[in-house]
Parts: sequence; structure tokens; C-alpha cells
Amino acid sequence: MIAVHRRSHPRFALALVAAVLVHGACSDKGAERSVCVPGRTNLCACSGTKAKGVQSCLADGSGYSACEGCETPINDGGFTEVSEQTGLSFRQSVPFDPPTNCITKLACQLNVITGGAAVGDYDNDGFPDLFVTTAMSSPILFRNAGDGTFDDVTKAAGLERFHSTNGAVWLDLENDGDLDLFVNTVGEDRYYLYVNDGSGHFTEDAITRGVAMDDGIVKAGTSVATGDYNRDGYLDLHVAEWGPKGSGDYGFLDPKRPGRSRLFRNLGAAKAGHFEDVTSQVGASLDRLQPTGEYESVFSYSTAIVDFDGDDWPDLAVAGDYRTSKFFWNNKGIFAEAGKSSGLAKDVFGMGSAIADLDGDGRLDWLVTSISDGPTCVHNICNSGEIGNHFYRNLGGRQFSDSLSVPLTINAGYWAWGAEFFDYDNDGDLDLAVTNGTDYPFTTKGDFFTRDPMRFWRNDGTAMVETSATLGLVDTRSGKALVTFDYDRDGDLDLFISNNQEMPLLFRNDSSNNDWLRVRVLTKNGREAIGARVIVTPTAGGPPRLAVIGTGSNFLSQSESTAHFGLGKKGGQPVAEVRVHWHDTGADKVLTNVERNQVLVVKPD
Repeated sequence: MIAVHRRSHPRFALALVAAVLVHGACSDKGAERSVCVPGRTNLCACSGTKAKGVQSCLADGSGYSACEGCETPINDGGFTEVSEQTGLSFRQSVPFDPPTNCITKLACQLNVITGGAAVGDYDNDGFPDLFVTTAMSSPILFRNAGDGTFDDVTKAAGLERFHSTNGAVWLDLENDGDLDLFVNTVGEDRYYLYVNDGSGHFTEDAITRGVAMDDGIVKAGTSVATGDYNRDGYLDLHVAEWGPKGSGDYGFLDPKRPGRSRLFRNLGAAKAGHFEDVTSQVGASLDRLQPTGEYESVFSYSTAIVDFDGDDWPDLAVAGDYRTSKFFWNNKGIFAEAGKSSGLAKDVFGMGSAIADLDGDGRLDWLVTSISDGPTCVHNICNSGEIGNHFYRNLGGRQFSDSLSVPLTINAGYWAWGAEFFDYDNDGDLDLAVTNGTDYPFTTKGDFFTRDPMRFWRNDGTAMVETSATLGLVDTRSGKALVTFDYDRDGDLDLFISNNQEMPLLFRNDSSNNDWLRVRVLTKNGREAIGARVIVTPTAGGPPRLAVIGTGSNFLSQSESTAHFGLGKKGGQPVAEVRVHWHDTGADKVLTNVERNQVLVVKPD
């Protein structure tokens, strides 16, 4: 973890020793000899490695800049791209050529930001499976075969049908021990809910269960989150939507009516797996009624139901475009919007979301991805005043600060979307992956943001160091969803990226020989305990590490819900303590002298 110094228990302060972006040498031979167009970019070879960087034509057209993305190599391996050999070979959508294949005018813009993914073990065989969404075709369910490959079981599972799907989330609707699936759409007039019959076959039932939102209005669904906001033991849903109001080219919602970013309460014991819309009655409305009698536009991209203040009541965090990010504290089932007063909602183009305790102080921090300047100005992005990604460090007392976003350099994600904190090398601290890129109808082919390289920051304990190219994490396509999961069950986290209009990427993690511990937390009835807090203390008297089950809800995506902890060098003593806290019941369970390198399954007594 980034180094912290204890001040007074339980408060800590971040001691930033160094946060320097380390660059290696790139070879741009031949670039100077070619004619270049100012602002355009191309790939370049990094000297001493097989990695590719990105270089830009200088403003005067005299040649190319030095490569970006060629960092100092590290010695513990990296990632290997294995999507095709594992069977994850599909195109997210056909190449998009507006306006010839637009669903609607709105979809001319929204088609290019689709591409979701959700990880869950739908057949309970112990191997994480992968569901991916597509534009204007059938979504795909890839079953993990357990031998390092995936099988397309979409048709056999009852999921094959033509859709333009986007965000997705696995959840156990009825506490029956198997995962069901909620999927939203772009350009359609409803959403879908697939109920698992326990044998791995699904039946669509969104209308009956109250979450179809079948009001006849075209949808622009983005991300979905699940969590038990009212602590009744049943999982609820929050659905986000990029929803402009008005009668312009892209305005499709009636400004006299609230939008469709909605909170759905699971009816629980009364009617498990059925829902009611409680957005207004619990104070979770994102669009406020203005004095004009019209509702404001809301452009929500990512959403999460997570307890940030440790009071066991999950809060609601929503990243939104055009300064519409919102944050709601949960006061015993009633929400109060407090983004700005809590030091949040400073991002201009909030898109992706990643939640974790980066600094190891026992409080969850929040990263909101946005746009940082490239070498050219696209759509006035350079004039927005945006610093890029915002890292909101949780100070306690319901206050956050983004003062470390720039010093840590993790603000510079270019046109960023999906993101995830995870310990890729199992050294005990959290690293950060961010996917990026865009190809809107208003962008010019070849502009920087259509070829910007994905970003990965390695946490070396004192600084976040950008090392994507040297680790083999090379992607300059339009990345959207990003999820982590241990698909091959070798004890390190792998990385999957869904690229809009392109083929996906599965990066197998070959980086670590360190020890690890994975903790799967269940409720008494066998449901995944979304919201449970896991605190692992590797050595007696040493610093504890926090993970919360279910924080992996990100831009259009959902990572594996099992908590993953790196333990450092092999051969250490058993883990001193594993403490699990179930937020819905308040129950605790403590295990001591836990063996390393295992998947530990924990249920309440």
C-alpha cells in the first residue's frame, strides 16, 4: 500500500514519499523522416522491449514527439494476452458508421460507448464465468470450462436473443443460492431480468418482477449496481442512465418527468426477487426539480451501492458526465445528497468508478475516471479545466479530498472509462488499471483519443508508477468495460477489457510468485454477502487490510466478488487473522492462523 504514518488511532495520513512518472527510452526512428499531420498519433517501438508506445506529430509538422507509455521495466513478469486461445473471441459490435446504422439519433452517440461485462459463477462449479454485452446482436455468456478456456453457452442457457445491451450485473434475487442476471439496453424501450432456475438455465421475467421500465421511451442504460441498501437481507438494484432532457437532437426525455436512473427495492420476504421503484420516496433522485417546473438532465455513467463511512448502511455513489456526479449518504434507509459538501463531485466528465482502500487507513476511497488532456484538443476538452481522473481519498467524518489526484499521477488516464484497483503482483498493496479511448461521431479519425494507450499504475509502496507497456498491457482501441477475476484459479488476478466495435482482450496474469489469500463470503442461505467487510491482518501486530465484497461494480461492468489479498513473498507464516463483518446483520466472525494460498469460504455461525 502507499505508505501511511499513524497519527492517532484510527486516523491515518498519507505520506507521499514519491509520485514520479517513470519513462524509459522509445525508438522513434523513421518518424522524423515521414510527413506527419499535426496532432495525429501513431504507434512506436520501445527500445529493449516488445512493447508499443504512442507518439504524436509536433504542432509544426516537423516530426514526432518521444513515445509515451515506455516505462522503466520491472523484474516480475507481466501479462499475456490470451483472449483468442481461451475462446473469448467476439466482436462487441459491427463497425459503426453514422448515420447509416444508427438506431436513433441518440444511439449515434451512445453506440460508441457500449460494451459491458460481468463476472459471476452462474453454475456454482467454483470457476468464474463471463457475461458480455453487445450492440445490435445477442449478448454472450461464456462458461468457464475449468481448464483455462471458455465455452459459449448463450443459447443453451436461454440468453440468446437480439438486443442492444450495455450494463449488466449478477445478483441472487431470491436468496436461493444461484446467480440471476440484470441487463439494461441502449436504443430499446425496456430492460431485461434473467432468472436462474438453479440448473444454469434462465427465464426472462423483468416485466413481472417490476424492473423492465417498459414505458415505451427509448433507453440509454449505462451501469448497474447491486447492494442491500435497507439491510433487509435481500439485494436491491440501482440502474444508471445517460439521460438528456429536451427536444434537441439528443434530448429524448420529457423535461417535465423525472429520468430513469432509478433505485429498485427488492420486496424481500414479502415477495423475494420482485421490485418496487423507491427512488423518490427514499431521496435517491438524481435529477432535481427546478423552479421552472422541469427536471434537470442527468448523464450518469457508473453507480455503486457501498458503505463509505462504516456505519453498515450502504451509500450511493454515481459518476456522471457534464458535472452531474452525485453522492448520497445513507441515513438508515433514507438518502441525502452530499457530493459537494463532502468534497466530492469535482469531476467534469465523470465516467468510470473504482472503490478500494488504497492508502490502508481502513476507509474506502473512490476513483472517478474522466478526461485528461492529450496532445490535441477534441470537442473543447482542453478548455474544460478538468485535471483528468479524480482520486477522492476518504478522510473520515464523511469528508473526502482529491488533493492527491495529480501528485499520484493517476489523474492522467486520457479519455478514461473502466477502472479497477487490484493487487496484480500479490505484494500486499493495490495497483490501478484504467481503460480508455473514444471514437465519437464528432471526433476525427487519428486524433489522440481514438488511439490513446490504456494505463496501468504499479504501486511500489511509495508511489504509483505507470507501467502498462512494460507489463504487456498494450491496447489503443476504444476500451469500455474492465473487470478483474482469477479465471484460471492460479492465485493472481487476470484482466478483461471489452473494446467498443472491436475484439476483446483477456490479459492472463503471469506476474507473481507471491503468496495470496482469497476470501469468499456468504450469507446463511448461501448467497454472496454483497457489502460484507473483510479485514485481513497477515502478521500479528501488523497493519490490517480492508476489502468490501461487491465494490467491483464499474463502468458497464462487474468484477469477481471474491476478496483478494496479496501476501508477499512465499513461505510466510499463516495469516494471523481474518475478520468478516456482515453489514446487514452486524454479525462478526474471526478466524486465526489461516493457511495461505487458498480460497477461504466464510459463512456466519
